[in-house]
This record gives sequence, structure tokens and C-alpha cells, in this order.
Amino acid sequence: MHDLVVIGGGGAGLTSALTAKKLNRDANILVISKDDLSYSPCSLPFVLSGEILSFDIIGHDLKGICEGSHINCVIDEAVEINLGEKKVSTRREGDFPFKSLVIATGGRARKLDVDGSNLKGIYTLQDIEDGKRILEKAIESEKVVVVGGGAVGVETAAALRKRGLDVSIVEKCDHLFGHCFDKSYSDIINKTLEDDGITVLNGKSTDGFNGRRWVDSVNVGGEDIPADFVVVGIGLIPNGELAEKAGIKTFKGAVQVDGWMQTSVDGVYAAGDCVFTRSLVTGQPTFSQLGTSAVRQGKIAGSNAAGCYVAMEGVLNSMVLKLFDMEIGRTGLTESDARDMDIPFISGKIKTTTKPQYFPGAEDVYIKLVFKKINRQIIGAQIVGGGEGVADKIDLCAYAIQNHSTIEDLMKLKYCYTPPLAPINNAIVDAAENAYRKMARLEEVRRRKF
Repeated sequence: MHDLVVIGGGGAGLTSALTAKKLNRDANILVISKDDLSYSPCSLPFVLSGEILSFDIIGHDLKGICEGSHINCVIDEAVEINLGEKKVSTRREGDFPFKSLVIATGGRARKLDVDGSNLKGIYTLQDIEDGKRILEKAIESEKVVVVGGGAVGVETAAALRKRGLDVSIVEKCDHLFGHCFDKSYSDIINKTLEDDGITVLNGKSTDGFNGRRWVDSVNVGGEDIPADFVVVGIGLIPNGELAEKAGIKTFKGAVQVDGWMQTSVDGVYAAGDCVFTRSLVTGQPTFSQLGTSAVRQGKIAGSNAAGCYVAMEGVLNSMVLKLFDMEIGRTGLTESDARDMDIPFISGKIKTTTKPQYFPGAEDVYIKLVFKKINRQIIGAQIVGGGEGVADKIDLCAYAIQNHSTIEDLMKLKYCYTPPLAPINNAIVDAAENAYRKMARLEEVRRRKF
């Protein structure tokens, strides 16, 4: 009998096992994983670009990590969870009884169901083996079409462009990062990609793939775009089937959890890409298939599975990417999100520079802060620009959201300054002041009407 069995050795699963072991050194913990390597999928595009020299660098032996922490590890596939007998059955190694269970089965790449989707040369980028296949083909190719304008698609496109390929991105939405950035900020990203030689086709559907055995073009809105191969990056499907078959509640294929990452069954927890969590801003259920969310959820699930009582406060889906020389980041809600949810909002926007304009290396940066009108609390932020420092600014905004900071709070932010690193006027403060002036004008209009 194991005190804790963890299904999945990815970011959420391994983190939950390591966390539980730290909290209870005497606990008998087992990790069951199909993959014998531990690595971050977020690193895969950077191997494709050549910035990381080899896939061997990013992968680490999962068994070795577990053994170093006195955790048992079985490389096998879990095929059944028997809640009545409290055991997990695997394909080859048999049954493993448990007291507590963490389900961290991750997700799988979503595929397109269109004509020609079974042709060879159509890839997804989910794991190291996918990356190896794409890199092998990229080395001998000239043209690639990337389907999907989210993080995976755009990062992959940028990576393959750095390899010297002719790259086209096809995005069904009318702008890239449709659920992450408002269109005006997405347009800035769009221009940067095009300036670096990537063709971006927004508002276009992928209607099919052409070729005999191997794909040779992609039908996009009635036009055939030549391609030596295709990468599809249109999101993840949560792997909730194992839990669902066991009688654990799921929603849209994902495992439902509460604020303690516990499922509908006592003593059974879930974390990572397979779960349906909730937004910290709205309290509504949402997906958060990000590495940071997986690790945080893994810590909560592992802690509670080991007998602690730790709450998962919600997610903000904070994200940061580097595309060529541009950094982009976001957290919380966009204007579009607020509009869709009927949340009255006001935005503070500023265009500034990463350093004083006179200092070498100064780059333009665009910042938008989204506030609730009713209480002036920040609920979202978007940052797009050159240079560095976007990640730190997004983290600051996320912290402000967590602490219900208002326009006035951010206007009072105490900050540092030196010409090589930052301008005398802080961009977050400037954006908050812009929102304050807009609110003042609205209040004046209301007074005049009264």
C-alpha cells in the first residue's frame, strides 16, 4: 500500500510527489509515468530554433529524480483507477494500492478534422519525440505552414523562421492570441512577425491538406499554400478519460476540482493540463494549461494529499513570450473578456520606452491596464514591446490583481530608476494615471448631465 500514488510525471505530477515527500519524509510515494524523461514542453521551440543546442539538454531521467528524493517510480501507462479497491492498474506492471491519489495525466495536442489530415508531414508539438520529427524535417525543408496563432503556433513559427524557413501562420480568429490579447495589441505582434519575414493569415480557416502520401500544400480559404510540412498548434485536449471512467466528475473532458485541488472523490486530487480550475478574477471555471499553473496546482495537490490544508486561490493565466527581439506578456482579463462578461471597465494605456530615449538600446513598449469601473480595481494587463523586463512587469500586475489594487494604488507605486535599465517615469504608474484621467473625465460628464 502506497501512501500516495501520482499518475503522471510531468510538471504537475512530479511537483506533487516532490512536495508531498518534503512535507512527509516517511511517506511511501509512487509516481506512474508513461514518459521516462522529465522536461518542460515550453523549451521545445527553442531547440527547434537552435537557441538550445539539443533535446538531450532539456530532458532529465525521471527515475533518477525520483530515486534522489526517495520516491518510487514506475515507467508504465495507468489504464484504470478502481476507487472501490483504491488501486491503480497499469498496462504491464500490475496494480498499485493507494491511500491518496493525484491525477496529473496532462493533455494531448488537438488535431484538425479536415480533408487530408491523415497525410504524412503534419505534426503537432507536444513532446520531445514530436520536436525531433519536426527538426529532422525542418533541416531538409524550405516552406512550412503553421496552423494556429496561439503561443505554441507562434513560438514554433518564430523558431522555424530562425532556422531560415519560409513560414506562414494560419489563424482562424481575426487576430493572433485571440484569447490572450486585444486586437490592437495583437496587431503590434503581427507587424513584428511580418517584419521578421513570417506571413500571417488571420481570419482564415484551414479547409484541408493536399498531397498524395505527403502533404504538399494547405487549403486556406480556397487558396492552396505550398508547404514541405505542417505544424498544427491549436491547443490541448485534457486527458480526463481515466478519471471519468472511474466515476470522477469531469467537465468538457477535464477533471473538476475544488479550491484544494480535490476531485469529486475524497482523497483523490488532480492537477495540471487535465483539470478545470477557476479564474481568480471572476471565480468562474476556466482552463489554465500553462506550466506555471501546473506547478502551482501540483504543489497544492501534493500538499493536501499528504495531509495538509492548502487552498488554490485561482489562476490569472499570466503568460510571457519572446518573439525575435520582442517580448509580450499578459495576465488576468482583456478588454474583450470584460466586454463578454458584461464587466464595466476602463483601460489605462501608455506607449513609452524601456530606457530613457537618449540611452543606447531604448525600445518602444506598449502597456495596457484594465480596471473595473465600479471599484477601480485592476483586473488585467497586456504588455508588448522590445527590450527586456516584460516578465517582471506582468508579475507585478498579477500581484496587484491578487491584492485587489486600485488605480490610485498603482499611481502611488514606489519604483527605481537608472538610465541603463529604466526610464525616470514608470510605465505602470503612467498607465494607471492614464486610466485615472479617463475616470475623471467620465465623472465630469456625469456631473454635467446631472
